[in-house]
Amino acid sequence: MPPMPDTNIIITLAIMISAVVLFSIEILSVDIISILVVLALIFFRVLSPENAFIGFSNTALVMIASILIMTDGLIKAGVADRIAHFILKRAGTHPVRLMFAFLIAVGLISSFINNVAATAILLPAAVGVARMAKISPSKLLMPLSFGSMLGGMCTLIGTSTNIAVSEALSTYKIAPFTLFEFTPIGLLIFGGGLLFFVTAGRLLLPDREKEAAIEEYGIREYLSELKVLPASPLVGINISEDTFKGGPDLTIVGIYRSGKNIYIPGEHYTIEGGDSILVAGSIENLTKAGQIRGVKLKSGVKHSDEDLEHGNVRMFEAVIAADSLLEWKTLKEVNFRHTYGLSAIALYRHGIHLREKVGRILLRVGDVLLIQGERDRIDALKDILKLIVIGDVTPERFRINKTGIAAGIFLVAIITGATGLLSVSVSFLAGAVLMVLSKCLYTDEIYKAVNMHLLVLIGGMISLGIAVEQTGTAQFLADQIIKLTAPYGIYALLGTFFILTVILTQPMSNVAAALLVLPIAIHTALQLGVNPKTFAMNVAIAASCSFITPLEPASVLVYGPGRYRFTDFIRVGFPLTIVAFIIAMIFIPVFWPL
Repeated sequence: MPPMPDTNIIITLAIMISAVVLFSIEILSVDIISILVVLALIFFRVLSPENAFIGFSNTALVMIASILIMTDGLIKAGVADRIAHFILKRAGTHPVRLMFAFLIAVGLISSFINNVAATAILLPAAVGVARMAKISPSKLLMPLSFGSMLGGMCTLIGTSTNIAVSEALSTYKIAPFTLFEFTPIGLLIFGGGLLFFVTAGRLLLPDREKEAAIEEYGIREYLSELKVLPASPLVGINISEDTFKGGPDLTIVGIYRSGKNIYIPGEHYTIEGGDSILVAGSIENLTKAGQIRGVKLKSGVKHSDEDLEHGNVRMFEAVIAADSLLEWKTLKEVNFRHTYGLSAIALYRHGIHLREKVGRILLRVGDVLLIQGERDRIDALKDILKLIVIGDVTPERFRINKTGIAAGIFLVAIITGATGLLSVSVSFLAGAVLMVLSKCLYTDEIYKAVNMHLLVLIGGMISLGIAVEQTGTAQFLADQIIKLTAPYGIYALLGTFFILTVILTQPMSNVAAALLVLPIAIHTALQLGVNPKTFAMNVAIAASCSFITPLEPASVLVYGPGRYRFTDFIRVGFPLTIVAFIIAMIFIPVFWPL
């Protein structure tokens, strides 16, 4: 019978398993889970406080923060937008050509900036182009998100996972990956993904025709008019979220008064006798409204999008992006209507339309709000609230006088890092500072650009990796994996680590999955006397294959606008993962010989 592992190994394994479970069930944010992991390591004396906090001083954090800052500078200056439009204007309207163009555009952009940012840049264009070409957005948006992940494999800075894995190698006295060391294998897998989507993959994509917004959100049957009689108790009451307090749960989206239409009535409006109030709600609540004294429910009135779009007022869709100020808040909590002069008509989440209490629902990343409002208020949504607007809105305002400067700074940072004139971390940090000094990015925008959730997550996972290494947990797990796979050869071992990483990266962060598996993979390679960088690259590439579930942030962004279902990602993502797996198993040992 094999000897039992010592106490520290058991505790470390318990912490690892607990972290995986917490990441999977999503009851806490990833940064909080990461901090809890560090505290657990200290509390159970697995690591000293000094060692437990080493992860937060890792150069990976500096590199990732610098990349995020430069990325925001490139976006604000319109560099990425120009690249995208240059490619897309040559695509025409043929569905296959459009898909090919979007994949090339997002792959190129995501090779150098964050995957989620690359997807967000092209998301509005993809929806707009799909509508013009009269094809379903579901035919373009999933390839867009997957293309950003495939493109991120092509360079060291294409994804934070690559950076974190590379910088973690120094723990084992192994040279980090260079800036373009990922490029050969990344391009091959990207090419395989491109070929997959223009052939079999496009046949697997769902084709969900977009209906008029008012019908798509199920509002047609729930939108009606209430005629307020002079003796009604509603006369003199201010328009607010609680106008019908104690009565039916309805949203007031407009008032017809004295032959004039008042859209998005603010809280300073009071209801007058003779008003016709346009309200949205369930049939049950509309029936209750008809029972209010002094209120007459108009029957047989049909409404269309045009009824909600008058003059400068439009309906548009807005996706809750990562780090949006609305994430995990309710519209009522931020006093949405009063503060922004906009009315949330409905909310779309993972195939479920929520209408009855939109203002009281906790918003999540990927939620799509159907919003009614004036065009000139939409910039506030994008700039202040970090929403991705995909409806009929005013064009993005870029700092076009900074386009050349931002592109130049980024190119110089890439060149100095790639040629070794400066270390990659110093080169990118200098580039981030120059973005601010040149006013491509303003000082207050730096803190919005840096994703602190991600940095804290990486710091905590690096510390967990140190614990896995120092306690002998990595060695223990490596021994078990070698015993299981030894009869089948080294390629079976590589495949095992690839599959293990892919499985873990579906429910949890790519970075977390990679940093959990990396110590075990490195120890396995060292014990067998083979090249540890082969195994490290294998883990990094596998961690980017988050195709099977829609839980990766880039996929979350397109889930709502594409009207996808969970099974859509399994149907398309599973064969794409097999394509990536086959290419990785053949070519990783070629570029990094065992």
